[in-house]
Amino acid sequence: MDVVVARAMARLREPDSAALNELVELLIEAALARPAASAIDRDRIVAVTIAVVDADRVERALAELVRPAWDRQRALIEKRGDRVQDWMPEGARPLLEDVLAGARRPRGAYTSELVRSADVRELLAPILQETLLSFARKLPIVGGASEAEGPARAAGKLFGMAAQLAHNAGERAGKLADIGRGVLGGIGGEMEKRIGAAAREFSQGAFEPLEAAFVARLRSEEGQEILTRMRQRVVDALVAAKASEVAADLDSLPREALDRLVARSIAFGVARPELAEMLRAEIDAFLAKHAGLNVGQLLDAWSLREVAVTEARRELRAIATLAIADASADAWLRRLLAP
Repeated sequence: MDVVVARAMARLREPDSAALNELVELLIEAALARPAASAIDRDRIVAVTIAVVDADRVERALAELVRPAWDRQRALIEKRGDRVQDWMPEGARPLLEDVLAGARRPRGAYTSELVRSADVRELLAPILQETLLSFARKLPIVGGASEAEGPARAAGKLFGMAAQLAHNAGERAGKLADIGRGVLGGIGGEMEKRIGAAAREFSQGAFEPLEAAFVARLRSEEGQEILTRMRQRVVDALVAAKASEVAADLDSLPREALDRLVARSIAFGVARPELAEMLRAEIDAFLAKHAGLNVGQLLDAWSLREVAVTEARRELRAIATLAIADASADAWLRRLLAP
């Protein structure tokens, strides 16, 4: 028997062993013939997923694998100068337009708490007031006042209007020229023309100062406090929202166009040589990071050896049992032990 076993092991250990290849084919055929219902154990998959996916492991994977890979690929894409359209297959643009055209604003009740008008009013009121005051300073005269006192008088009236607008953020302000006419009412045609000219002059040169005012307001200590409060309210509203409402909003895009776009883009991307280069680069980076480790040590590094070995043993035992039970296994063993 020892001689027989030695002969069998020798044949199995031969380079490109025909016997071993036959065994592999038997196992593959048995695995392919295994009923899916017995191979896919729902409860076991859930248990293994829970055992493998924990917060520390996922965080480590993100920190050590996903984020570095993302940074490397961002650098490569930037170096190559890729545009989004370079990764889109022919005919993808109309599909993308269909997806965007079918999008709708979130309708869940939680959205009413995401942004409050009081916060927006508090954030933007100083900018609105300063804009109206700046316009008032350019007015030539107000309601019969002299040229010297006109701007001051206009500023007072428009400042009051700014406060009212800030208090009622839901009402849309009209054009600056219309605001000026409403406040100053009863002026003559010539003065109206002069105010209109002042409004045009102001509007043409107001954008850069207005942009600067927005930036300054957002960067100010008070502006940062308001933005922080708004962010916190968004987070509070989202975490307290019904998951079904959020899921419904996320699922609001037209599925047919979206599925076709995703499927075609993935197929197109996989066929690109750049993707193969990316995959090779990431595999090389992974192997370099874990150089010198065998599979067992690699599994140990991620605390996965016990789970992986248990599952592999279970699967191979089931497959081998099916393979050995087949009559072709007897013929294979007879051929293997034949002199």
